[in-house]
Amino acid sequence: MGKVRLNILAALVLAVGLASAVPAAAEVSVAWPETVQRGANLGGTNYSEADIAYLALDWRANLVRVLVNVTLTADGQCRVNGSSKETLFNLIDWCLKYRMYTVFCPSPSFDSMDELFGSRPLKNAFIAFWKEVAARYASAGPIAYDLLNEPHDGLADTQWSAFAQELTDSIRTVDKVHTLVVEPPAWGWPDGFTNLTPTTDSNTVYSFHFYGPMDYTHQRFGGQVTNTPDWAWLQRPYPGTIVSEWGSEYWDKNTMKPYIQKAVYFRTRHKVRLWCGEFGCARWAIGAKQWFTDWIDLLDENGIDWSYYSYREWQHMDIEMDPAERHNPTARSETELVTLFRSYYARNAVPADFNRDGALTLGDAAELVRYECRHPGNLAGDFNGDGKVGLLDVLGLLLRLGRGGE
Repeated sequence: MGKVRLNILAALVLAVGLASAVPAAAEVSVAWPETVQRGANLGGTNYSEADIAYLALDWRANLVRVLVNVTLTADGQCRVNGSSKETLFNLIDWCLKYRMYTVFCPSPSFDSMDELFGSRPLKNAFIAFWKEVAARYASAGPIAYDLLNEPHDGLADTQWSAFAQELTDSIRTVDKVHTLVVEPPAWGWPDGFTNLTPTTDSNTVYSFHFYGPMDYTHQRFGGQVTNTPDWAWLQRPYPGTIVSEWGSEYWDKNTMKPYIQKAVYFRTRHKVRLWCGEFGCARWAIGAKQWFTDWIDLLDENGIDWSYYSYREWQHMDIEMDPAERHNPTARSETELVTLFRSYYARNAVPADFNRDGALTLGDAAELVRYECRHPGNLAGDFNGDGKVGLLDVLGLLLRLGRGGE
């Protein structure tokens, strides 16, 4: 009898633990969270529930972007490439189960996206697919709809804004509450904001991507994304002068800043929320850790949500694989890039963890003071959430520490 009681007690403890680890979706607001979101991209649908649980519960990511390729047909069909819609929906459901803010984004497979922008039947097929997705998740938890991955090619500059509005209006006929996401033309890079007109929907976040410079982040050679020869790889350090077939250019954190500034200008002008939906770097690139650090720090300093590319997908950018092996995938382990990302995700688990040690201590107050001296005005130091940085933020953090850091 005693053994039975112990088993019952163990089951109750396990149930309580699971309930706290994976709260019900109904407890979560469907609106884009007010706190900064730091997460990852999922490329395709080749994931297990264990993969999703690890990202959410071990790494502590609070946002995930589910990016899948889809094929549109003029007769109104939309197929998920290499998978099925049910497999896709199961993946999204797992992300929601583990309480990550989940952004779904389709990427239509065309040699040229002008095929989509120039075809009324294909546009109608895409609208029908989005209405199907939105109808399924209209009553779900924290999910958002990223309308189109990286709009590009000739017609994007002139037609994407209007089509984004059309997609928005169509989705709102079946789902009026979940957040929509719109990326600019020019493959989603910040430069494309100059050719993007915001939609009339107030519950919309604007996303951009960054992979600068491409010859470094993708280790591109001869115009192709391949394993760069040793002699070329060695001429691409970061920070430093990065050599390619087309010339050379010096890159460091200051070189990155104009890209952030273009996005921030769009945010300020239109009073919208920003999200860096994709960024990444080949795991073996020389100085990759510093490249990630500089870019993520710029995002955090400007209060911009982010999701890196990509979690357990493309071996080039799988940060769990050994950076010493450039030509083949390896077993996954705790690399220095994983450690770096864990330090940023710790900010999700412990608000105001300014020194990224996973705890709230006096060290965070000291780091906040140093940060505000070095970066006056940057919103990463806005502890009390009043849209400004200053002495009140430090005092607020000290008061919280005085109450035990709750």
